[in-house]
Amino acid sequence: MKKKLLFLILFLLVFTKCKKDDDNDEYVVREYGEQVNVDHQIIEDFLKTHTYNYEDFNNQSNIDIRIDTLINTNSSRISLYDQVNIKTIDVDDSEGNKVSHNLYYIIARQGINESPSVADSVYISYDGLLTDGYVFDKRKFPIWLDLANALEGFREGISELRTGNFTENSNGTISYNSFGVGIFIMPSGIGYFENTSSGIPEYSPLIFSVKLMTYTPTDHDNDGILSIFEDIDGDGRPFRDDTDGDRLWNMYDVDDDGDGILTVNEIDKNNDNLIDDSNNDGIPDYLDPDN
Repeated sequence: MKKKLLFLILFLLVFTKCKKDDDNDEYVVREYGEQVNVDHQIIEDFLKTHTYNYEDFNNQSNIDIRIDTLINTNSSRISLYDQVNIKTIDVDDSEGNKVSHNLYYIIARQGINESPSVADSVYISYDGLLTDGYVFDKRKFPIWLDLANALEGFREGISELRTGNFTENSNGTISYNSFGVGIFIMPSGIGYFENTSSGIPEYSPLIFSVKLMTYTPTDHDNDGILSIFEDIDGDGRPFRDDTDGDRLWNMYDVDDDGDGILTVNEIDKNNDNLIDDSNNDGIPDYLDPDN
């Protein structure tokens, strides 16, 4: 009896595994180079068949972006495709080859002050949707978001906007105006790619409409150097820069060169407001384990 029961359990396990594998026949892990072309075609088709309420952004008030199809009364309006800008972002594939991804973006209103870096914290509201119109996230009221923890395409898009002005009301609330508003459309390679999240299928291009109220320059490890300036390889992004090879990025490492002295204590030892390079070898002390 025990042998029959054991056999039945093994049979069910094998059958279930096979059935799961059969059900997943269509799910294949794809390479960036293969998927990016598919995504770009999906995005460009969307751009050519949709528009938004661009006339409403001639003033500085708090207006929501409304994306709509180019049919019926909208048929004579300017398409997203004819208004879009493109920013190229390289992603390394499994073999270390760089695959270029287009971030498509539209600046509905630029904003009047400064732009955040890709490593700063921003105060934003946004809508996130798929190309079929499904809204997977919506933040009507602004929230603080650390761009270092955001999707690559999202943080690169936000860095194209500028902040606005704010005033404090008599009741203690803050009102913002003249802030940046934009639309960002990204291929899955700079989104979630093969991962799923909150109703987002794998390999989904993503669309975000965003309002950037303000931002805070951010020093993630409190070492006295803003995270964006811990970009050692000079590519404009401090991610994966690791001077001492300890697998802790400099922007999160309190001792960037691994010499046992905190970075904050090596930046300016003589308090002359200049970054120290004691042996004049062109390497600042906080990145030089010999100093």
